[in-house]
Amino acid sequence: MSSDPIGVGIVGMGNSGWFYHAEGSLEHSPDYTIAAVSARTTERTEAAARRFDARGHSSWQSLIEDPAVRLVVVATPHHLHEPIAVAALEAGKDVVVEKPMAVTGAETRRMIAAADRAGRLLTVFQNRRWEPTFRLIRDLVEAGEIGDVWRVEERRMHAGKYTVSAERAHAGTALAQWAHTTAGGGGVGYLIAPHLIDHQVVLHGARPESVAALTHTYPGDEVEHYLDLRLRFPGGRDARIEIFRENAVDLPKWSVFGTDGTIVCPDFQTLRLDRSDGTSRVETGLRPLQACDEFYAALAVALRDGGPPPVDPVEAAVVVDVLEAAHRSAAAGGAVVELD
Repeated sequence: MSSDPIGVGIVGMGNSGWFYHAEGSLEHSPDYTIAAVSARTTERTEAAARRFDARGHSSWQSLIEDPAVRLVVVATPHHLHEPIAVAALEAGKDVVVEKPMAVTGAETRRMIAAADRAGRLLTVFQNRRWEPTFRLIRDLVEAGEIGDVWRVEERRMHAGKYTVSAERAHAGTALAQWAHTTAGGGGVGYLIAPHLIDHQVVLHGARPESVAALTHTYPGDEVEHYLDLRLRFPGGRDARIEIFRENAVDLPKWSVFGTDGTIVCPDFQTLRLDRSDGTSRVETGLRPLQACDEFYAALAVALRDGGPPPVDPVEAAVVVDVLEAAHRSAAAGGAVVELD
């Protein structure tokens, strides 16, 4: 297959589309060229077209019909993922969808079915699979460094409500309005938890058997600012995920408990492993992750050679199933919800 750069059309030029996909990886990759862009407003579309030397489209419908576009990146509010992805697949394009894959499990199934019918590649930008702390934890667990894992805790603390800026991701004072509405698929569950749920599914190598969750919503807000999510995996393994939209204290990012030791990551740069025999290991200088060149490098191989996508959409759909179950559980006061 041709080694010419793969033409990309990006739908949505906000925090993710502009800063993570375009600026973060695509514009400096020899594997891709940004051929087309489409944003919510004419002004943003024109600005993106100038910045990335791309054709600006007034609608996502016209972008997916652009013959210069082979790969469509869907970086819109969550509730728009499914209709755009399905239309792009039906138009014969390969598709990358921002996380979470969609808002409902029914939407993910329609997306996967559309990819199967069209014979096109569909993948999901679960970029934090390539986070150095997670990759090291996974390697250590697979090597048996702490014995059999029986519990994992993972946390994220955000800096406040989601905002947008023309200068950099999640900066400025203008609210990303959709991210604070139920209709848009907002709240920390859908905004931040997909990264951590995906981590747990990959680390445990299985779909959770059950989900239980509690949330907290400030008076006057429409969506939760806090999520406490409990997952039970086959073999009696437990995982706890906590998401804080605002928190003055930076709690440990990871705690992994095994029969022969414990791993703790106080931040994204440091990992400490303490074994039951008294020995320990400390890793420092690990780098935080925002964009993900590794994802797009693996995707280029898949598109050119027909290999597997960097993230299997069937795995990514599990994240959405968990999120749906978590919100059902929270609405029932934290009741355990069994996953099929």
